[in-house]
Amino acid sequence: MSEAMRRAFSVRLLMALLFALGLGGQARAASFTGNFHGIAAAAGMTLDLQEVGGRVVGRLSAADGRVYALNGERATDKVKSAQGALRLGGGAQAVAFFRLEERPLGIQFLFMPVKADGKPDMSAARDYSFLAQGVAVAAKSHFIAAPAPGEAIDILRFIDEYRQWDPRDVARIYGALSNRDQGLIQLYDHASADVLWRVCSTTPPNEVVSQAMLDELLDRQHTTCEALTPLVLKAQAGGLFPEFLRRARFQFEIIRETALCNRGQSSASKCTDVSALGAPLIVHWRDATSIMRELSGTEEAQDDVQQETMSASSGAMTPYAVPEKAAGTPAKKPAEQPKVETPPLRATISDVPVETRSAKLLFREGRRVIIWRRLGYSLPLRDPRI
Repeated sequence: MSEAMRRAFSVRLLMALLFALGLGGQARAASFTGNFHGIAAAAGMTLDLQEVGGRVVGRLSAADGRVYALNGERATDKVKSAQGALRLGGGAQAVAFFRLEERPLGIQFLFMPVKADGKPDMSAARDYSFLAQGVAVAAKSHFIAAPAPGEAIDILRFIDEYRQWDPRDVARIYGALSNRDQGLIQLYDHASADVLWRVCSTTPPNEVVSQAMLDELLDRQHTTCEALTPLVLKAQAGGLFPEFLRRARFQFEIIRETALCNRGQSSASKCTDVSALGAPLIVHWRDATSIMRELSGTEEAQDDVQQETMSASSGAMTPYAVPEKAAGTPAKKPAEQPKVETPPLRATISDVPVETRSAKLLFREGRRVIIWRRLGYSLPLRDPRI
């Protein structure tokens, strides 16, 4: 047997072994198949995809109950992408075109409505971000043992495990993180709010949460645990709390990638993508009270006497006691001739003119840049609207 024949035989044998061990199947499974939750401008949207033989099919569900049937094919670009058409309400004609690209944490989805001449209306196109997979919320009985006091904890382990710890352990270990790591978490609103409500559920100050630590957590939030607790209870009861947890998970994944990039343990292209996702979230930081009011449907600046009564009767917050299915707006029956428009979502960053930013907002943005740099991180990207 010649050398060339021996090499060819060795390659075939290796491939056979890979498939026998199931590794070949895993390689083939690398596709767009999966479930994705919208974040930021796509909040409330879901994307269900399945890839078969180079075709990508599925559905895009808007926040108001409209469902778009999705049908397309994988593109031959250098990046992993697909493109095709969207149909609404079982209609035969496409109402929009789409293009989706793989991102480190999920998918970037471009929605392009169809004009009367059948071409995409790029002036009305919208770009949406989707996070792969949801957050499995553990039952209280499923808490795992947290690291012992005095054990050095890396921020990456905190991100991976804190949802499975008892709230007192979350508070204790968060307090043991370096100022730099704590500051990185505080740059993201849902991530910092997720830590705060768990700390507040321990009824601080106590043996694990000192008054100084509590004051530092609440300083930027301009609230108290007594004011935040009823809002969290109301958000949990309303059924929208899982959406908050998904957004917090997304932000913690950005924090993880930022830490890896800062250590030189990630690729330049991945760091660029993560930076592009992180910058607008830092700029548009919101306090925990505003987030919980949005989830609970409370519009007033302060809660009324009813809320105080609920707080007194309900007792302490119950971490992880969250309804499995979020309450949503009932689906509306599509019209016979649906109007072609983009999903009814809040404006993206590109929709907000630069000149509408107030002096107060500009001042807040400047403070965040200073804080970020003091912690030793480079600001990921400047405001993408400029």
